[in-house]
Formats: sequence, C-alpha cells, structure tokens
Amino acid sequence: MDRATPLIRSVATPAHARVSIDASDGNRYEADMSSLSAVYSFPPDAAEWSRVSIDSYGLALVWASGFEVHVDQIIGLATRAEPIAWRMVRS
Repeated sequence: MDRATPLIRSVATPAHARVSIDASDGNRYEADMSSLSAVYSFPPDAAEWSRVSIDSYGLALVWASGFEVHVDQIIGLATRAEPIAWRMVRS
C-alpha cells in the first residue's frame, strides 16, 4: 500500500457538514464531516461552512473558524467516491 497521499485540487461545500473534493488521484470524494462536529472549531452553520480553503500543500481543508481536516480524513469519511469525468470541449 505504498501510495502517495492524493492532493486536493478543488473543493465544494454542497451543504453544512458536507464536502466534495476533486483529488489528484482522479477521484471525486463526497464526505459527511458531521461526526467531527464536537470539535470546538467546527463551523456552526452553512455560512461559516462555506468559508473553506485548501491549504498551501493541497493536503487539508481549512475553515475560517480554524477547523481543519486532512485529505485522508475526508477520504476515510467519504460516503461516495467516483472517477472524475473529464470533459473535452470541442471548438
């Protein structure tokens, strides 16, 4: 199991406590992070939840509240994983 940790390429927050990331391993992961809601810095509402960014290494998501999750945690809590469908645009 010597695989490199995938990097986060993009993130979306479709609902409070849920994230969707596109990762460098070619997969999209959708995860329910509500099991971490007891953490004191967990964003309390959808407005705060949407204030997320990818850390400078691409290994974690960081919220304005100080809450952080590593890509391995997101993958571990994923409720869905699927290959990213890359679309070619024809001109």
